[in-house]
Amino acid sequence: MQAALVGVTLLIIGDSHVAFQGSLLSVLPETYEQMGAKVITYGVCSSTPDAWLKGPVDTGCGGTIREGTGPIVDPYDAKFPFPDIDTLIKKWDPTAVIVVYGDTIGAYSAETLPTEWVESEMKPLTTAISNKTRCIWVGPTWGTFIPRYGKTEQKTQRISDFLSSHVTPCTYIDSTSLMQSNTVKTVDGLHLTPQSYKAWGADIVDATLPLLEKKGEKN
Repeated sequence: MQAALVGVTLLIIGDSHVAFQGSLLSVLPETYEQMGAKVITYGVCSSTPDAWLKGPVDTGCGGTIREGTGPIVDPYDAKFPFPDIDTLIKKWDPTAVIVVYGDTIGAYSAETLPTEWVESEMKPLTTAISNKTRCIWVGPTWGTFIPRYGKTEQKTQRISDFLSSHVTPCTYIDSTSLMQSNTVKTVDGLHLTPQSYKAWGADIVDATLPLLEKKGEKN
């Protein structure tokens, strides 16, 4: 085991990209824990960042709570509401909170990005986290256009660029710079294949590792 993250506790929250078997939920906890970290992951399908201020409710496709590398349960079996962010930080005392959000606030069906709405979704969460611990925000990676989601390269870049300049005091991880768009494979235009989730997860770990190696030191 690499000991780079011994003494580090990571709380990961996000949408469907961390909510089911074969997603980042199957990649990030294993990798971080191999490096010595303690990891707790909460993923809620179709949720938006603001939901964590009161605690996410079921949007119809469930969610997952995973402690460490324990079994991944069926998202439809999750009990809601999930805890709010203040409760989670108090319970787990994380060194950092890793927030995985972009697609559910990407407004891919809109011609222009509704910036005021996006700001209202993310700013309360960035403030709530950063007032207590370190915050790392992982933005969206590439996808493929299908009418159901409307995700295109241009609109992915649009939300990523906005987040990059608005998630402060969180540190932004630009997933569009981690992988080339033609290397990302999806099952439905939005959600990745297990192999692409593995590649994305490995890149996220590489990008966040320099931010986490100070053995539990907080902001």
